[in-house]
Order: sequence, then C-alpha cells, then structure tokens
Amino acid sequence: MMECAIQTRNLARRYGKKTVINDLELSVPTGSVYGLFGRNGVGKTTTIRMLMGLIRRHGGEVSVLGLDPERDGVKVKSRVGYVPESPEFYEWLSVEKTIGLVANYQKNWDDSLAERLVKDYGLDLKAKVKALSKGTRAKLALLLALAHRPEVLILDEPTGGLDPAMRREFFESVLRALPEQGCTVFISSHLVNEIAPLVDQVGFLREGKLLLTDETENLLEKFKRIRAVFALGQVPERISLAGLLRVERTEREAVITVSEFDEARMLAEIAQLSPTNVTVESLTLEDIFIELLPDSPQ
Repeated sequence: MMECAIQTRNLARRYGKKTVINDLELSVPTGSVYGLFGRNGVGKTTTIRMLMGLIRRHGGEVSVLGLDPERDGVKVKSRVGYVPESPEFYEWLSVEKTIGLVANYQKNWDDSLAERLVKDYGLDLKAKVKALSKGTRAKLALLLALAHRPEVLILDEPTGGLDPAMRREFFESVLRALPEQGCTVFISSHLVNEIAPLVDQVGFLREGKLLLTDETENLLEKFKRIRAVFALGQVPERISLAGLLRVERTEREAVITVSEFDEARMLAEIAQLSPTNVTVESLTLEDIFIELLPDSPQ
C-alpha cells in the first residue's frame, strides 16, 4: 500500500446501525491533486477524519505515506497538512501567536515560507483570531497547513460557509502555493466547478463507496453529450449505446449522454437511425457530477 500517497482497502465506518463508509477502495497517486466529489452527507469528512487518525475505522486498512494513521498518528500529522471545513483556533490569540504556537509543534516549520504566506494572504499579525472573517480564517488555516512543507495536503470542504468571491480567492491561494509545495493534494468537496481547475485525479463518492475514479482528462474524453436531430416525430423510442447514461427526447431531438464515448463507432450507430444532424458536446466535471450523483444525499 506504499505506491500511493494515500490508499484505503475495504475501509468501513459506522455510526450506530448506519454504515457511512462501506468497503471504500481509494488510491491517490503520489504527486497528484485528487478531488473527492460527493453530495453533502455521503461520508467525505468521515473518510478524511479516518485518514488523519481522528476517528477509528471499523474495518479495512488505511495508508498515508506508508503509515497507519491509528498507529502512527503523530508521524502522519507531522508530514500532512490538514485544513478542515471549520478550522478551530484559540480565539483570544493573535494571528502571530497562533502561527508561533503551531510552529512550536512542527519540526519542519519554515519561518521564511510562513512570513511570505502572511504577505501573500494579506494577514494582519496583530489581529485577534476572533475578529477575522471566515475567508481570512480559511487563509490562516491554509498557512498553518503549508508552512511546515507537508508531503500531503488534505483539504476537507475548505471553503464551507464562504461566499463565492471568498471561495475563489481561497482556491487562487491554493493554486499559488501548489507549484512550490510539490506535495500530493487531496481535496473533498461538492463544489465541483471551483475545484475543477486544481485536480488531475477525480473520485465520485456515493453512499460510502467510490462510484468511479479516473484521471480528469480521461473522464472528460469519455463523458460526452450527443445531440441527434430527426424529422418531426421521428425520434427513435429506443436508443442503445455503450455507456448510455440518459436520453432526453423532444419531437425532433434526442440528447444522449454517454460515459464510454467512442466517436467512430457511436456516430456510425446513430447514423443508422437516420438523423438529419448530429453534434457532440463536451461535459464539464460538474456535468459529470450531476450525471453520476443526481439524487439527494442518503
């Protein structure tokens, strides 16, 4: 389980009689930026808390940088940067004292990097944490996660509660930091469009299981929407294609969404239905998210 920066096998977690994570198989390649997408309440935070050793698993295995977070929690935390959805601070401390406090517990803390991030993020060292806006608190949490130069950065819904402008600014801060950090990044979120520019690996979580995982580029090549126009009233009642996800019909058009697009084969098959015009559209990651996870969280 050491080929990947993060890996789980048959991971399980229950709360009472409810199984929240069920045989989760997760592999995050070293050096990748991996986005774990899912609706609210499907187990993203529970998964991350097990990766960090903050809660116990009820089955399976977890490896973070070759370590078991339950047995080697201190080592994992020293090598991993973590930004939870709602970072907790000592509210009465200043930004400067908060940074100093965390620095004392991180042997790899880089003072020069911390100082630069303070400037980049526009943090006021003298300001009390309790006076900070949500967006500024999120930036402070990111600084604390990055300044000890972690090998893995884990972001759990890091922009929860922020308005769109603040979310954009936060992710721009992440983008600025990533090239220099050179670490593996694991982000969980349901805000697909905002994370899409960051990720090169994607996983979709549903009911505690990984529904699909792949490289972002591969997903965008496989998932397509085909628009076939027919003579009035001649839209076929049955359309069968490999990887068919959904067909929407009007009197003259069939809009076909597929997850295994093969241009030559599929266009040849559709041509046999005698359409008057056919176009192929690309999907965004958010489109794919909606196709795979259309319903409300369970």
